[in-house]
Amino acid sequence: MAWQDTLNDLRDELAEVRLRRLERIRADDAKLDEIHQEMTQLADSLGIGKLLAAMNATLLEGSGQIESIVSWDQDNEDGDSELDIDEEIGLFDDEDEKEESIASLLTWDEDGDREIAVEVILDEEGISLLVNGVQIRPEPEALQQGLVEAFRDELEL
Repeated sequence: MAWQDTLNDLRDELAEVRLRRLERIRADDAKLDEIHQEMTQLADSLGIGKLLAAMNATLLEGSGQIESIVSWDQDNEDGDSELDIDEEIGLFDDEDEKEESIASLLTWDEDGDREIAVEVILDEEGISLLVNGVQIRPEPEALQQGLVEAFRDELEL
């Protein structure tokens, strides 16, 4: 009987640990959702898509392609929005931590493939704005200047 009591106690302890893990994961997910909202608001407030569209229309006569990639939307493309039970109880490998980002790309062909990438990313310091990998201030004027410099760099002007 002592053996069964030990197993029952361990089962109860395991249930509590799993519940705490689930609560932690849900709290982390809520915080991440809040960060995703902040990132989306920053991208929208800077008008990244509109700036790239203006560059495409004015500088490339509409020949470029504009694409926007939201990393957390890519995660749920399979339509399964429920967490996997292994993930919920912490039985997953998080070595390949996913980068949280919104990437807006202007691509075109001009003497080879060309690309300007504007990324709103989550890094160690918080939310950052990058133009072709160069961190810039998250302000409209800084973004506009960064886009002009990136275009010049792409075409080696």
